[in-house]
Amino acid sequence: MIAIIFGSFIPMLLLGVPIALCLVLMTIFVYVDIGDPRLFLQIPQRMFTSTENMLLLAIPFFIMAGEIMNRAGITDRLMTLSSSLVGWIRGGLAHTNIVSSMFFAGITGSAVSDTVAVGSIMVPAMKKNGYGEDYSAAVTAASSVIGPIIPPSIPMLIYASVMNVSIAGLFLGGMVPGILVALALMVTAYIVAVRKGYGERAPFVGVVRLILAFVRGAPALLLPVIIMGGILGGFFSPTQASAVAVMYGLAVGFLFYRKLKLSDLVPILSHTAKATAMIMFLMACAKTFSWLVTYFNLVEHVTIAFVSLTENKLVFLLLVNIIYLVIGMFLDMGFAIIVLGPLLAPIAYTYGVDPIHFGLITCTNLTIGLATPPFGLVLFAACGVSKVSLSRISRAILPFIAAELVVLLLITYLPALTMYFPRLFGYA
Repeated sequence: MIAIIFGSFIPMLLLGVPIALCLVLMTIFVYVDIGDPRLFLQIPQRMFTSTENMLLLAIPFFIMAGEIMNRAGITDRLMTLSSSLVGWIRGGLAHTNIVSSMFFAGITGSAVSDTVAVGSIMVPAMKKNGYGEDYSAAVTAASSVIGPIIPPSIPMLIYASVMNVSIAGLFLGGMVPGILVALALMVTAYIVAVRKGYGERAPFVGVVRLILAFVRGAPALLLPVIIMGGILGGFFSPTQASAVAVMYGLAVGFLFYRKLKLSDLVPILSHTAKATAMIMFLMACAKTFSWLVTYFNLVEHVTIAFVSLTENKLVFLLLVNIIYLVIGMFLDMGFAIIVLGPLLAPIAYTYGVDPIHFGLITCTNLTIGLATPPFGLVLFAACGVSKVSLSRISRAILPFIAAELVVLLLITYLPALTMYFPRLFGYA
């Protein structure tokens, strides 16, 4: 079976066949080798049943809420707020870029959306003020990975639905890693700014302007507060919270900022439908592969392999992080979560790793892969926004990737960092 998997999946992947179709075709090849025609009936059945999860309804709603807020004119206001907060630090525009990404993370939950929204404004502004264009694009790409870490997070929704883990617990645990990543990136940006002479230190804007910036950005910043407050307060479930987020976004866009028009609803719905279809189709196709994992008892075999290598939990987590980092460089994040999660999580549990902690390690690690050369998705988005070549961005982003890896090690080996809030609210 392993020979069939690698002999079919890897060549199809190299030929450019979409990952979702690779999974289905690979499963068909294994079924042919088994020789039982009744197995083919399972493919459509498993594809449909994989989407019968109420939690998955939150995915299109959160995508739509982020798209609504992006089109509602919040970008400039969040940029102004970020600049007022950190623009006075050496390398101020880079720090503004990073903090803006952190604010957007609580709205969109998508790294690519973050790259496009923030990068389209910040990259030209940074280049105009003397920052290197490759450095400007690298800061944008590196900071955009905060999007899927700070709640609401689409990857966490996928992980929760696949592994039956509390999404509220994952959301609570994701706040600290997201903030740590932002702080690590800001320290790196400061060091680079001092070494290369980027961005002279500017005066603080003053308390009055800072308060005004908060007031103007408050409606957008309230969205993650409403989502988490409603879930933790027991007012609504995560799925209901996503629908509330859409309604709130429409109210803010039409009534408060008044930048949203009825004509914007068609592209918003179109983008939501396309993004949701891509995620759901991948999940449906991956479900066919999950049968192979069960049929051939792969979890037990992989567990034996890991235990034969080490019985030390710390070494096991290091090996898992290495696997995730390598996979994240080349393959889609959703694919990695859906396929590797059910394979590695049960093994982690045998080592005594908390399910929420392992989910946060998985999502954070694979999110870093979005900005890791050579095939990180946000790198290509940053190339499109900045018009800088992939090779130049890849070189400039390496210090920021190193900073994110330090944070990854911290949350891996200091579980209290991520588990404090889930335990505080009774989710772990």
